[in-house]
Amino acid sequence: MVPDRWPRRADRRAEVTIVVPAHNVGRYLGACLDSLRAQTEWARCLAIVVDDGSVDDTGEVGARYAALDSRIQCLTQRNGGPGPGSARNHGLRRVATRFVMFVDGDDELTPRAVELLLGAVTEDDLDLAIGATEQFPIGRTWPWSGYFDQGARSVTNLDEVPLLVHDARTCNKLYRTRALRASGLRFGERMHFEDALVTVPLMLRQERLGLVGDAVHRYRKRAEGGSIMDAHFTRLENYWDHLAVVERLARLAPRLPPRRRPVLQSFLVRSFQGFVRRAPSALPPGRREEFFARARRALSGADPDVVLGATRDASERAGFVTMMENDVASFLDLPRLTRRLEAYRGDLYLAVPTSSDATHALLRTGSTRAWADSLEADTTGVTFRLRLRIQGAHDLDQALERVVLRGLRDDRPVFEVPVQLALKDAAGAQHTARITVPREALGTGETLLRLGFETATGRTDRWVRLPRDTVAEGPVRLAQDWVGLTDHDGRAALRAGSVRDDQPAS
Repeated sequence: MVPDRWPRRADRRAEVTIVVPAHNVGRYLGACLDSLRAQTEWARCLAIVVDDGSVDDTGEVGARYAALDSRIQCLTQRNGGPGPGSARNHGLRRVATRFVMFVDGDDELTPRAVELLLGAVTEDDLDLAIGATEQFPIGRTWPWSGYFDQGARSVTNLDEVPLLVHDARTCNKLYRTRALRASGLRFGERMHFEDALVTVPLMLRQERLGLVGDAVHRYRKRAEGGSIMDAHFTRLENYWDHLAVVERLARLAPRLPPRRRPVLQSFLVRSFQGFVRRAPSALPPGRREEFFARARRALSGADPDVVLGATRDASERAGFVTMMENDVASFLDLPRLTRRLEAYRGDLYLAVPTSSDATHALLRTGSTRAWADSLEADTTGVTFRLRLRIQGAHDLDQALERVVLRGLRDDRPVFEVPVQLALKDAAGAQHTARITVPREALGTGETLLRLGFETATGRTDRWVRLPRDTVAEGPVRLAQDWVGLTDHDGRAALRAGSVRDDQPAS
C-alpha cells in the first residue's frame, strides 16, 4: 500500500517535491526526469512520477528511474483523464515537503529552476514564485513575457503585472505546500485546462508573489501534434471543459477585492474567446443554445472595456456582444453576421445587431492595410497588385457590397474603377486583386489612390499605401509615356509623365 505521505520520514534535506503526471509520454519522460536529476539543488528535492494509466512504456521508464535514484518514486493509477489533474492531485496528496512543483512528463526544467524558485520563496517569505517559460524546439513569446527581466528577481503583485494572470500553466511555479493545501484548491479532474482552477485563484489572492526572470520551465511543443493543446478547438469536449473552468472561476468574483475583478474578467474573456467565436459553427444543433446560456450567465458581469482590452479585434468580441445583448439568435448566426460589414460614421463594423453604443463600439474593425505594388504596363494601361486586410474582418469579397478604387488629383476624383477581390489567404483575412487603370485616366503628374468600401449602410474610404520600407516602384514604359508608383506623404500615388517631355526617374 502506498503511504499517504512519501517518505513518511522525509530526508531532512528535502524541501521540494516535484510531482510529474505522466500519460503515454514514455518517449519523453526520461528527458524530463534527467532534467530533474540535473538540478543544482537536486539534493534538496524528491520526485513523484504518477503514471496515469499509460498504455505505452511510461510506467517502465518511471520504474527504471525510481530504481536508479532513491529520490524518485513511481506511482501508478487507473487513467484519470482526460487531462493530468487527477494525477497531479494524486501526487500532491503524498507530498511531505515544505514546497511543491508540478512538471508535465513531456516537459523539462532548466538546471537552476529549483534553486531560483526556492530562493525566491524562502528569502522573501512567499507562498508562490513564478519563473519564465521557454518553448522548444521552436521558441515563442507571450504577452506577459516582458515581466520576466532576464536574470532579475522581484516581489510584486498582480495589480502591477496584470497580464500575468493569463500565464495559467502550473509547471513554471513553486508553491508553499501548506498554503496550497489551506487554499482548498485542487486541479480539475477528467477535464482539460485544469491548471487554471489552481493557478488563477492563487495569483488573484496573493498580495506578494515572486518573479524569477530566468527560464525555469521548458515547454515541449510536440511536432507530431500529440499534446493536449494541439487539439484545442477541434476536440468538442474542450468547449465544455473550458466552459466549466470559466463557470467555476467566475464564482470567485464576489470574494475578490474590487481592483482584482477586472483582472479575473480579463482572464475569462481572453482564454475563452476562441471557443465563443467558434462554438456556433463547431457545436451540434441544440447544444449551441446550452453553451450560450451557460456562458452568458458566467460572463454576465464582464465590462465592455475589459472585453475590448482582452481581445485583439472585433471578430473575437462579437460572441461576447451577443451575450451582453442576450441575443441567442445572433449568436447562432455569427458565422454569417461576422462576414458582413456595415459603414457607420466613417468606420466599418461587423453586422451584429446591438442596442447600445457600448456594445456597438466593440464591433468596430481595426486598422485597414491596403498596399499597392508589382507595377506592370501593357497596351490597355497600367496594372498593379492590391493587397487588402481589415483587422477583425474576413472574406471581404462577401463582407462588402462593392469595392472601388478612386484616383484623386488636387482632391478631385479623376477616375473610379471597380476592384475584384479574387484571391485570399487560407484564413480569408488578406485579399489580393489586380487593378488596371487606363493611361488616359491618369493624365500627367501624381494621382493619389483611395479605396471606397460600399456596404448596405453606406460607404467609407481608406488610402492605399506602398508596402513598408518602399519609397517607389517603377517606372514602367507605356507607349510614349511612363508610370511609377510613389509615396506621397504616406499615401500611394501613380506618377505619370511623357518620355518626350519628362524623363522617368531611374
